[in-house]
Amino acid sequence: MSAITATTPTNLRKNLFNILEDVTEANTEVIITLKSGKNAVLISEDELNAYRETAYLMSTKANRDRLNEAITQLENGEGKVRDLIEDGEDA
Repeated sequence: MSAITATTPTNLRKNLFNILEDVTEANTEVIITLKSGKNAVLISEDELNAYRETAYLMSTKANRDRLNEAITQLENGEGKVRDLIEDGEDA
């Protein structure tokens, strides 16, 4: 899990480059606190893609059930090691 920090818009403007480096290199999530209470979050593109993929994988009950079953099997030591087939190899 990545670190979460908070900042104000003023501090964000003053330190934009450094904050962007932290977000992209250290996967830091930055909450930008607004006076209205409707805050914003700054995350890296990699984090956004990971969240989107997780949401997609969990979007159907059948897929959620299958993934949860696989996790339970791994936690119970029932996992199997398999070789991956590279592109161009016969199965």
